Amino acid sequence: MFSSVAHLARANPFNAPHLQLVHDGLTGHRSSPAAPPGPPRRSRNLAAAAVEEYSCEYGSMKFYALCGFGGVLSCGLTHTAVVPLDLVKCRMQVDPQKYKGIFNGFSVTLKEDGVRGLAKGWAPTFIGYSMQG
Repeated sequence: MFSSVAHLARANPFNAPHLQLVHDGLTGHRSSPAAPPGPPRRSRNLAAAAVEEYSCEYGSMKFYALCGFGGVLSCGLTHTAVVPLDLVKCRMQVDPQKYKGIFNGFSVTLKEDGVRGLAKGWAPTFIGYSMQG
């Protein structure tokens, strides 16, 4: 049983980071005499790039710096962009009489604190989620 599982694991097309395309071996005629009649199959020529260029070596300091920068962009900035919505949502939970809805909450916050009032708490959110990303 385990030998068949090992063979399947080795034959998995996703086991290597680089997939190789191979000629499928089909010719202009049918390979099986029992195949149903129809148009002849054509062969396909598929090729992968011979040499791939990477911006850095896997596991190098540049690799980890680029991954960290990607984490800051994908996690830190996106969560920071949601800070105003989160601020209004929390204020609605604390004082539902004053902040009756999302749009009302935004308008009340803008009237009382201005645009800067919507950005309260952006720094810890940016730093924490950037480190997580």
